[in-house]
This record gives sequence, C-alpha cells and structure tokens, in this order.
Amino acid sequence: MIVKELEPQTHTDPLRRAGYDAEQQMAHYLKRAFGDDPLKSVFHNLRIRRLDEVAQLDHLILHRFGIVIVESKSVSGQVAVNEQGEWTRWWNRQGRGMPSPVLQARRQMDLLVALLQDHSSELLDRTLFGLKQRQFAGMRRDVLVAISDQGRISRKSDVPELVKADQVPERVLEIVKGAQERGLGAFSFSDAELIRLQAFLRTRHQPLETQASPVQATPVQASPVPHHTQPPAAAPRQAPVPPRRPAPGVRATQEQQAPSRPSSEVVCRHCGSERLSVQFGKYGYYLKCAACAGNTPTRPQCAECGQPAKVSKRGSEFTASCPAGHSWLYWVNPAG
Repeated sequence: MIVKELEPQTHTDPLRRAGYDAEQQMAHYLKRAFGDDPLKSVFHNLRIRRLDEVAQLDHLILHRFGIVIVESKSVSGQVAVNEQGEWTRWWNRQGRGMPSPVLQARRQMDLLVALLQDHSSELLDRTLFGLKQRQFAGMRRDVLVAISDQGRISRKSDVPELVKADQVPERVLEIVKGAQERGLGAFSFSDAELIRLQAFLRTRHQPLETQASPVQATPVQASPVPHHTQPPAAAPRQAPVPPRRPAPGVRATQEQQAPSRPSSEVVCRHCGSERLSVQFGKYGYYLKCAACAGNTPTRPQCAECGQPAKVSKRGSEFTASCPAGHSWLYWVNPAG
C-alpha cells in the first residue's frame, strides 16, 4: 500500500524536472505492483533527519523482513560502471563522471537505521518474557538504483543493485522471497511493529520548506544529486507537521495547543493510534491507549538539541523539558 504519495512538484530547471519525471515513473511502477498489498508499505520522497544529518529517500519499501531504498536516476543516454566501480554518465557521446548512487543509497540507509535504532524501545517488541529488547541489527536492508526506462546500462563489473525502473518491483519481490526462505529464526516484524514503523516514518517526514532555523535551512544533504538539493517551488504539504514549540521557559499559547494531541510524533507503540492519555504509574509517566489498552513510554526528545526530555504535569497539560532548557507542550489529556 502507498503510505506516502509522491508530492507534486513544478521545476523550471531541466535537470530537476528530469529527476522528478524519473521519480514519477518509479512511483507508477511501485503503485501498480504494491498499491493493494498490505504487507508492502511504500513511501515516496521521504525526508528524514537525525541530529544534524538529513537523508532524502526517493522511494522506501517497508516489508515483513526489512527495508528497501530505491534511488531513482534520470538517464536518457547511457550510464556505465567500470571494473573499479566508477560511474560515468554519457550523453551525446560525451562522458562525465558521477558519484556512485549505490554508495549514496547505502549512506541514506545507514542514517535511517541509526534513527530507527534510536527508537528501538518504542518501535520493537520485547522478547524472552519481556526481558530482552529487540534491535534492528538483524533487519534485512537492501538498496536499488533505478535507471529510467529510456536509459541504457553498460556494466564492466557486477552491480546487482543497478536495474531498470520497470524491474524494481520484481527485484523487491525476490528480496522478500529470499528473506522468507530463510525460515525459522530469521528476523521479521510483527503486525504491531509494522504499524508502529509506518506511523513513525510518516511522522518523521520533514518537508524542506518547513525548516526555519539557520541550521535547518542549510542541512547536510545525504544526496549530492541536483534535484535533491533544492525544495520545490510550491509543493503542497501532505505529511503532518508538528506544531511550533514555544521558546525555552515560555508557555505555549492557546493557538499552539491542540485539543488532545500537540505532538504529531506521539502514537501508540502497539497499534499506532492517537487516542492516548498521559497516566502516572510505578515507573513514572506513560501513555495509555484508549484503542488497544496498550502502554507507551513517554520519551520525548528535544528537536533543538536532540537530548532526551522529562515530562511534568500541570492540570491536564504535560510539558517536556530538556537539560539545555528547552521546553514545549508535550500532551494535553482529553477532558473527562
């Protein structure tokens, strides 16, 4: 199923327009193959941040056994890879070197896995009667580089990640089948974990045009490709955007407070529901889900400095504060 659609974009620059056309072509193939498949979750143009690093993922497929990242490349001529793994793009009989898209996608994967691992206790179940926390170390992770249909590939070394765009769905199915054939003991996500991962990735998307701070305005891009380095002129926002947080020491105004869910990153770890309320228990504050009765730890993380924050209560409002002095409205319990 398509969890995040490709956002419409308009480009005047020919290179960026060609890059977006390649992404549209790949999105078409993925929708036709997995649009009705509940066990394949597809995200297009997903932009994630971890600390001061940003990765722009053209396409991401979440499946039962792991994640596939697909990097789309607009190639109307020929792309060649020599024996040393060096890439060259050819056009009008002129060749120009280019960075390896495979290495680029692997760096994006590394950042994504590190982000998921930061939140493993929220996203993954516990095993051995709740004594051991599952980790993402055993998760299958694959990258593919999709060349647009009109392009040609010349290989002098084996690059299994390099495929034509129309071959990507079949390659994804081969990856899933290979992981499934490993049988008992192989890493796999539970249904509840898949739901939590879908919600987490959806809320972690940060459209470039919403970044306002000096650091965020000039992010460290994981991709040097031109069509990834600038935001679209007027791309509509499709992903939920967290509300503006008040400055340190300043209480949120009435306009900044949502009736029951100020933070778009807070969901039930078991079912992904937003029907939560903050409760106090033996180990401190936690979130109680009205949909499945599951419990979720309150583990807010400061968006300004990345440090973990503590939760404090005042009436029905709960404020998160980090050691650096930043504070923001974390939650408002529903009335009654």
